[in-house]
Amino acid sequence: MSPRLAARTTQSGFVTSALRTERTIALIRITVLAIVIVVYLSSLGIGRNLGPTAVVVLEFACLYAFVCLLISASAAGTSLQLRLATLLTDVALITLWITATGGPRSEFWTLYLIAVASVGLRFGFAETVGVAFGLALLHDAFLLGARRIEWPPLVYRPMIIVLFGFAVGVLSYHLAAQRRARREVEEIAESRTLELGREREEVARLRRVDLARTELMAVAAHELRTPLAAILGVLGTLRDHGAALDDQVRTELIDGAEGQAERLSRLVQDLLTMSRIEDGVLRLSMVESDVRELVSDAALAAGLQDQVVIEVGAVGTVVCDEDAVVRVLTNLLDNAGKYAPPDEPITVVVSKEGKRVRFAVRDRGPGIPPEDRESVFDRFRRLDGDGQPGTGLGLYIARGLVDAHDGELSVGETSGGGAEFSFWLPSRKPGDHAVAVRRSDGGSPSLDVAGDRAHQIPPDVSKVTAPAAASG
Repeated sequence: MSPRLAARTTQSGFVTSALRTERTIALIRITVLAIVIVVYLSSLGIGRNLGPTAVVVLEFACLYAFVCLLISASAAGTSLQLRLATLLTDVALITLWITATGGPRSEFWTLYLIAVASVGLRFGFAETVGVAFGLALLHDAFLLGARRIEWPPLVYRPMIIVLFGFAVGVLSYHLAAQRRARREVEEIAESRTLELGREREEVARLRRVDLARTELMAVAAHELRTPLAAILGVLGTLRDHGAALDDQVRTELIDGAEGQAERLSRLVQDLLTMSRIEDGVLRLSMVESDVRELVSDAALAAGLQDQVVIEVGAVGTVVCDEDAVVRVLTNLLDNAGKYAPPDEPITVVVSKEGKRVRFAVRDRGPGIPPEDRESVFDRFRRLDGDGQPGTGLGLYIARGLVDAHDGELSVGETSGGGAEFSFWLPSRKPGDHAVAVRRSDGGSPSLDVAGDRAHQIPPDVSKVTAPAAASG
């Protein structure tokens, strides 16, 4: 347990115990007051006349007991000043009551013992014995001030008060020791609970990592099988029947094998990028790039150059990793191409928003339901029943690369009902920058970018450093 947490736990335990003690004393005060009223009014040999002074004392004592009960229900009742004030008030009321019920002849001096017991509940041995001596001296002074001094009460009453204080002090000492031991046990138990919680979180994290590896192996085995089978089939055909095939057929077979090899290469590249994002070792080369060229290269890579419409506002360049941003745009365009009608354009809008550059890819397809707009960025995530080929890594990788630029990727809806994937990149100068990549192990480091305002990375982001690059 950390020192701060231990101190907070100890303080909380003290306040709770003190509140419980004050409530107990308040209830004892009310109980004793009720007994005093019943005993005095019944005139059981202690007093016969209920004078005006006694009535005033009783009325004030009832009001005071009720107020103390209310205060004991709040944390304010645990302050040292208030506890001392209630102790002095108790002693003053007891002394006034003794004076009003016969003075030296009153048997209500035993109420001082209740006051001593309340000190024992609140404080320790030394305080209890000290208050007992003080009350003994106070009562002796009260007796000595009477017109007629009776020596036996002057001796045995203070002795009883002091002995009672000593006994209560010893009990208070043992009770305090027991409370300390109980708090220590509670702190140890809470510490062990926190440690157990951290161990459970670590076990859960390792299970997620193991599940991710299992998913990766399953997807890799499934997706690699198709292009490899096609390539092996072409190679086998060329080996066995190559001499009998004309040039056009051989060219078609080789082109098909080349396409499957490119598909295989993209898949391997996706898996490697995902692994780097997961491990937090992604490296970016930040250079100044022309935004129109970025979009054009992405449209060409996605094979949608005839379908993509580029709209660039008052934006010339942006500092980014060219390959990474082209990869993001390619994945977004490839995703749009799967769902948009082939005769409808896919629009890419680049605009300036303050100190940020915003890219938006809009299609006129069926769109994405609101409940799925966050989960589509999970790895291996595919919309149910879409029937489209792919590994489910494109959007996951796109978000990881945008996060590495300290940007943000999200999905919304266009006015025509299609999907709009948009991301923004901060405006920066070329050079060294700290970047962050999203990971799945739950780390929570901070990120401090030179020249930018320091901020906190989300809990699933890890810090890496992008090397400096020459300005483009």
